[in-house]
Amino acid sequence: MYYYYDILLNFGNDNELYSFYEWEKDDALEFIKKIPLFRVSTETILDHLQYQIKYEKDIVELIKNKAVIKSSNSTLENLMVISDNKNALALELDENGKVISRSNLLLNDEENLLEMLVAMNETNFNYKKGKKYKNRCELRQIEKIKRLIECEINTLYESKNYSKLRYLYYEWFNKSKTDIEKIYFDMKNSLHKECNENLQKIYNFIKMSYNK
Repeated sequence: MYYYYDILLNFGNDNELYSFYEWEKDDALEFIKKIPLFRVSTETILDHLQYQIKYEKDIVELIKNKAVIKSSNSTLENLMVISDNKNALALELDENGKVISRSNLLLNDEENLLEMLVAMNETNFNYKKGKKYKNRCELRQIEKIKRLIECEINTLYESKNYSKLRYLYYEWFNKSKTDIEKIYFDMKNSLHKECNENLQKIYNFIKMSYNK
């Protein structure tokens, strides 16, 4: 079995997969000293990016307790890295073989890992494809901005804080409107269509209003 050494991973839940440039300081990053490495087909990589995957139990036994945490030298169950010599993906499996979390790699780790794969043979894993993952159309930061703005809009509307809702509308669209229902639905509709500096301005305005 091949291993890759000294790698930083960012496992979320099975629906989250962030590129390294989206990682944040509050994420539960894992510094792994040693992890099993397998070369797979491009089709296998694409399946893991698109579908929920479940492996046969023999794969679980193959990688069980083979990964080692850097800080404590303790082992981690059911971790591995797969790569098709173009892209790489770290996986965490549960005891039944289901992929419960995934992680992309830092750029330098991926480049170093790809050099190792030249001498490796391709492994053909047996697995089943489940439901498709929901496609992410926006960067993580944009998603967070939109969630906060939507929460603020709903809170102001439901609490009947119409003066602040009108003011937020003015900051957003640079015009005034009195009809609260139209204000509310205009902002809700625009929120899901826009992805520009204006949303960042509204996001900053909301944060500032609570800081004050």
